[in-house]
Amino acid sequence: MTKTNKKVLLITLAVLLLSLLGLVWLAIILILFIVIYKLTLHFISLIPFGFFRKMITGVFLFLLLLSSSICIKVLAFDIYKIPSSSMENLLYPQDVIVVNKLKYGPRLPRSPFEIPWINIAFYFNENAKNRIKEDWWDYKRLSGTSTIKQGDVFVFNSTWSKGYILIKRCMALAGDTLRIKDGNVYTNSKLFAPVATERNNYKFSIKNKQNLYKYLDAVGLSYVMLKRIDNQFYEANLSKYDLDQLKKAKLINAVSIQLDSFNENNGLFCKVPNKQWTYDTMGPFIVPKKGMQIHLNPETFSLYQRVISGSENCKIKELKGIYFINNKRATTYTFKQNYYFMMGDNRKGTMDSRAWGFVPETNIIGKIQCVLFSNKNDEFQWDRIFKML
Repeated sequence: MTKTNKKVLLITLAVLLLSLLGLVWLAIILILFIVIYKLTLHFISLIPFGFFRKMITGVFLFLLLLSSSICIKVLAFDIYKIPSSSMENLLYPQDVIVVNKLKYGPRLPRSPFEIPWINIAFYFNENAKNRIKEDWWDYKRLSGTSTIKQGDVFVFNSTWSKGYILIKRCMALAGDTLRIKDGNVYTNSKLFAPVATERNNYKFSIKNKQNLYKYLDAVGLSYVMLKRIDNQFYEANLSKYDLDQLKKAKLINAVSIQLDSFNENNGLFCKVPNKQWTYDTMGPFIVPKKGMQIHLNPETFSLYQRVISGSENCKIKELKGIYFINNKRATTYTFKQNYYFMMGDNRKGTMDSRAWGFVPETNIIGKIQCVLFSNKNDEFQWDRIFKML
């Protein structure tokens, strides 16, 4: 087999593999790049003057490299930094992560400011800068290799500012019925098994405090802070894994989770009439799904007012028990897109969907592939380089 035939075979196999993965669009882009590369080099070779031929070749290769990097960043993979401790012990502040956009399908840019390198030119245009927060083009997402699943950890734009990036775990999909009871999450009446990295506040008694501290130092849990509640009990923020280790070592007794108490000003995303919801007890309610129709009443208005006004681009209001959408009287509303309910693993150290509501599909950027590198506790973590989630 000749060298040319081998290249053709490899390209053919790559195109077939991408097609089987559901990435036909990526296979087409690959073919276009190869065709443009071959044809351009062929025409450049016809230039008689060596100096101009080399100069044009250099410019072409630079533009090809630039366009390739833009395509990779927009359509395939990107890099982000973890902004907070809301996903401890899975991800830590200042972790640098790789986001896979191929998993759910890349979201195409909705303005030139979302295109790397190209956006630089628009920052120098005053008319364009005045539209920096606008969407210039309609939402469009290409096909991906899979769909979102409960438990996935992904990156998305916040619902209040597209420039603010968040990382949380998906606890409920569009159309799911969600309920949180005593800190446990149920979807469609099934308990979501807590992951080992999930953190919460626990109350417990200690058999021997000195032995406990020795154990914490020995197993690398010296960061655990104990807070005395009374003469008998202590409180600490622990991951499920940490808690299981302490139980197995038989160093703590009478363990119970610390639940939030009801407060009128608790900052939840909604205040349902006659229901005392907290961060640890809320629902049941349905996560909005494209095509789902609701009847407008005090409860549904409370639940979905924020998402309809913010993400559905409709003005909804209530006046003396009568509901208006875009100033027209309405008794029902049909959702235009899918939504997801997101929560941080560090349950008491996060602001998530319990506070700001449902995340629209249009805001999703991609699934976390791995940790590129980590400076956990201000020390470089060699064991976290390319750590897969």
